[in-house]
Amino acid sequence: LREFPRQTYGTEESAELETAVLSALQNLISLKSLSWTRDGTLRSTFLEKISEHCQQLESLELNGHSANYYDPRLLLNFKRVENLTVIMPDRAFVDCFEEWIQQNGAGLRTLSLISKQSPLINDATMERLAATASHLKHVHLLGNPRVTHRGVASISSNCPELEALYIEGTEFDMQALSTLVSSSPFPALTSLSLTLPTSSSPMTFFDGVYSVFRKSPLTEFTIWRAGGDVSNVKSSVLPMDFIRSFLLVHGERLRKFAVQRLETSMEVIGEVTKRCPKLEKFFMVLGPCDMDVLASHLRRLTHLHTVHVSYTFTNRNPIVAVPPSSSPAHESHASVRFVRQCPRSLRIIGFMTRVYEVRHKWILLNKDPVEWQDEPEVTLERYSGQAIPEAFLVMKA
Repeated sequence: LREFPRQTYGTEESAELETAVLSALQNLISLKSLSWTRDGTLRSTFLEKISEHCQQLESLELNGHSANYYDPRLLLNFKRVENLTVIMPDRAFVDCFEEWIQQNGAGLRTLSLISKQSPLINDATMERLAATASHLKHVHLLGNPRVTHRGVASISSNCPELEALYIEGTEFDMQALSTLVSSSPFPALTSLSLTLPTSSSPMTFFDGVYSVFRKSPLTEFTIWRAGGDVSNVKSSVLPMDFIRSFLLVHGERLRKFAVQRLETSMEVIGEVTKRCPKLEKFFMVLGPCDMDVLASHLRRLTHLHTVHVSYTFTNRNPIVAVPPSSSPAHESHASVRFVRQCPRSLRIIGFMTRVYEVRHKWILLNKDPVEWQDEPEVTLERYSGQAIPEAFLVMKA
C-alpha cells in the first residue's frame, strides 16, 4: 500500500474509505507480507484489524512516523513477524520497537531501519537488538549516523548467522571496527554493501574493509560514495591496491560487483573481469574511456547477465542510450554495437537512468539443408520487468 490515498481525517470521504479498508482487512486471513509505507495513512484501527485477522503475517514494512496517526504500541501485537522494515521512525516508535525486540527478537530474521540522518537509532539500540535477535540473517541500516563501529561490532559478535549486511548513508570508523571484532567476524556473510565515508582517508577505510571481511564468504559486494560530483576528486576513484587484495580473497566466489559514485578505472575493470569468473552482475562508473576496450574486458565473463554503466561528469562522450520510443534499437545504434561485443549471456544493460533488455534473434538462411546465420541479430528493447531494476535499488542518503 505505497499509494494509499491521503484523506483529511474526520471527513465523510475518509470515513467511507476507513470502513472499506477495515472490511477488506478482516478477509486477509492468509496474508504473509504487508507493506504500508505512505506517511500519514496508517491508523490505529487498521493496525488493530491487521493484528487480529492476519495471524500468519511474517513480513511487515511500515512507516515509523506514528505521531498523530497511530499508537506505535500496537506493534507489540505482531508476534510472528520475521522480516521487519521501518521507514523514518519517530521517538515513540523507536521506544516501542526496542520493547518489541525484547519480546520477539529471537524470531527476527531480517531487519531494515531506514532513516534520514536521524539520531534515534544508535549503538545502544544495536547492542540491545543484537543481544536478543541472534538469528538475524539480513541487516540494512540506511541514514543512521549514530550507529558507529561499536554498534556494528555488536552485530558481528552476536549474530553469527548473518548473511547480508548493508550499511548505507552511515559513516563509521572501519579501522576501529577491525580492532573490536573477533579474528573471524561475519563467518556466514555473503552480501555486503558499504558507503565510503567522507570524513576519513579512503585508503584507511578500504584497508579496514579488507581486514574485517577477508574471511567472509562474500558473493556480492557493493561500494558507493554518497552525494556530490565524482569528477576531479581523488577520493572518488576506486583504489587499485584494494581491488587486487580484495579480489585475491573473494574474486573466485563473487557473482555481483557494484560501484556507485566512485569512478571505476579500466584497470580496475580489467582486474575484476580477470579475477571473477562467476560474475553475473557488474555496475560501474566510467570516466573518459574506450568502450571497445570495456567490451573486450567484459567478454571474459561468460556468466555475465546484467551490466549497468554510469558516467562521471568528465566523460563528455559516453554511449548515448537508446532514444525513448516503443521501437527497439537495432544494429546501427552505438549501444547495440557495444552489446554485440559483450558476452552472449548478457540479458540486461543499463546506461545512466535507462535500462534495456538484450534480445538475440537467430536468422534461418536455408531450410534444406538447415543453415543459420553465423551470428544472431541483437536488439535492445525497453525494460519490461515488473521489479525495479536492481541498479536503482541501491539506497542513497
